[in-house]
Amino acid sequence: MSNTTNQAAEEQITPREVILKVVEAKNAIVKSWKAILLFIVLGVGIGYAMDLYLIKPNSYEATIVFNMGGGTTGNDMGNLAGLFGMGGGATDANIFTGDNFFYFVESRPVLERTLMKTVDVHGKKVILANFVIDSSGIKEEEWEGRTDVQNFHFTQQNPDSLRGQSRMVLNELVLKMKGTTEIGVLERKSSFISLTATIQNETLAALWAKTLLKTVEEVYTEKQTRKSLTTLKLLERRADSLAYILGKSEHRLAKEMDYSTQLIVPEAKISVNKLERNNSFLQQLYYEAVANAEKMRVSLVKEAPLFTLIEDVKVPLDLKSESKKRAKIGALVGLMLALIYVYVKSIYRAILDDTTQLPAKA
Repeated sequence: MSNTTNQAAEEQITPREVILKVVEAKNAIVKSWKAILLFIVLGVGIGYAMDLYLIKPNSYEATIVFNMGGGTTGNDMGNLAGLFGMGGGATDANIFTGDNFFYFVESRPVLERTLMKTVDVHGKKVILANFVIDSSGIKEEEWEGRTDVQNFHFTQQNPDSLRGQSRMVLNELVLKMKGTTEIGVLERKSSFISLTATIQNETLAALWAKTLLKTVEEVYTEKQTRKSLTTLKLLERRADSLAYILGKSEHRLAKEMDYSTQLIVPEAKISVNKLERNNSFLQQLYYEAVANAEKMRVSLVKEAPLFTLIEDVKVPLDLKSESKKRAKIGALVGLMLALIYVYVKSIYRAILDDTTQLPAKA
């Protein structure tokens, strides 16, 4: 029992031992102050060199806040679509909600269509992709040393018709602009959506954010109203066909009426009456087709989603500059390495001292 008590007492750390350890650590640090200073200076130097080498130019942030509301599908549109065996008029509204919508905004078809749009830059009409090439910094960064694309510009605006080098350049521009674009919910409990473009050129940043939102609205509306647009085209073709047939029938009726006035036989009157009935029936079908097409146009307006602009791009844009933190991080890393060096050095010296104090073998 006494042996256990003595062993526990020996294992306890007294305040005196703690103070001695602190003094010992302080002395070790003071003795190695040159090494500590050297590590810190090296860390600061390496971090500062990385700041100079990896420095990026300032960027501008263009942010648009908007809200997206779904369209409504009327009963008239569903009934008209049913006439052509197409079911409901609209695409499933749940396809482009939540994270699906965010992916849709940054999808390749949307970005390509945005890049191929004609925009106004300081009063001059240019293809947005060409303005991106000249102002986004892609020539100085991704295309540095590539003489084959330094002076490249698009002359066509249809992405499907691009081949070879044009298609390759467009793919690279899509990746470039996708990296500069961020979209997400403004706040967790809010339904507002924030679209942000961070680009070196202030004009391009604002123009890209606005044009992208406009393209998203166009493509989104086309996707949501695709079936209804198909139904509308069928109704318009039906109305055009009936108008053509009705015109021919009216022309024939006019000729028969003119011819019947010169004859007394009853067969001529019967033919005229028959043509009049046909004309009346065709007119009724034509008016119904025109009315149905008009109802479908109204339904398309109701069905189209509503993009409400909450906050437009502000002027001037926010300037985003990269803070030079690598030098500070280098100093901190250098200090940590210096302390590790001092600790290892003190342990090594203690081991050497213990070795020298061992009695020599007889």
